[in-house]
Amino acid sequence: MPPSQRNRAVVWKPLLVCPQPDFYRRMQAAFIELALEQPRLLTEYPASGAIGALVERNGCNICFLDAASNAEHAQQLIAELSPSVPVVALHPRNDADLILRCLRRGAREFIANPTVDDIRDVFERLARTRPDAPHDAAGTVYCVLPGKAGCGASTVAAHLAIQLRKSGANPVLLVDGDHLTASIAFLLKLKPEFHLEDVMRDWARMDDDLWSRLTIPAFGVDVLAAPEDPATHTQVSRQFAGELCAFWRERYQAVVVDLPDVRAAVDCGFAALADIVLLVTTNELGALQATSRSLRYLDAGSSDRAKLRLILNRYTPATGLKREDVKIALAVEPFAILCNEYDVIQAALLDGKPAPPGSRFGASVQALCRQLWHKSAPETKKVSWLTSLLSRQ
Repeated sequence: MPPSQRNRAVVWKPLLVCPQPDFYRRMQAAFIELALEQPRLLTEYPASGAIGALVERNGCNICFLDAASNAEHAQQLIAELSPSVPVVALHPRNDADLILRCLRRGAREFIANPTVDDIRDVFERLARTRPDAPHDAAGTVYCVLPGKAGCGASTVAAHLAIQLRKSGANPVLLVDGDHLTASIAFLLKLKPEFHLEDVMRDWARMDDDLWSRLTIPAFGVDVLAAPEDPATHTQVSRQFAGELCAFWRERYQAVVVDLPDVRAAVDCGFAALADIVLLVTTNELGALQATSRSLRYLDAGSSDRAKLRLILNRYTPATGLKREDVKIALAVEPFAILCNEYDVIQAALLDGKPAPPGSRFGASVQALCRQLWHKSAPETKKVSWLTSLLSRQ
């Protein structure tokens, strides 16, 4: 009896990503014999950041992915997709090292020989694990980036993580990915013993106990700090970023990653791996010009615009552009506006505490948190003369 009949609660709609012709022909033949729906077939790997949209657009609830033709790109795709649907990695050989890498990225199963029995067994194991849904809910990763240095992105990241915890997310992780400024520990007056470099060094033996010793608690959230020594350069590869995100999603309901700039987020892969990308800017003309360039770099790096949330920080309409002008200039609707309260932020910084919830800034962070939980989507607008001005070199 085929698995689609034996487990009537599960109607599998597969996506098959397989550049190897012989392998995908054997997969398709097995699907026919099992009387299963023929998969949506991709004979080339999709671009980074695009596979989630493909799955959603085609209504797929499982992915069979060739992990051998381009192992590095396949690892990234597994990390991107595994939080939303189960991923079954395909490889013509029983490569123990590759199997481990795929599982650490989030793959649920591994097939070396696509026989009818092997594929049937995969479906039955997955159906027993989740009889009514494709995959367990995973934590949400928020990537916070400055459109221009000095826009207050780290302040936003720290307050957002703390507010997410207050709003019910549990547990929450705050990651400082800026090895140069290391603002998070400074803002929260922390003296961490360990940092991201230690995670990379000990990754091969990472477990929950070791992880708990590498992070430091603050205001109800776990904090992974940046190195105290600015000369310690932490170079995160796309592969390692994918493994980190998969590890975090299994253990945290919300993860806030503070990164130094858009280039770092795109080049290391966090922009593509994140569920939400928060681009922080202010309403000064110079900041908007830099943010316009940052948006173009995000687009060139195959980042999904649907994940973008433009945050207008330190908003002062009396001395900068109005919200409507910002929207026209960047062709993006500001997702949230955070009030400019210099004295409140400075006092909080001196105390090593978040801004009071009763302050205008604190209230605007609460509003941002509520909006993010509702996953509102930004709007885009047509290009104007102001957009043209900002896009000049």
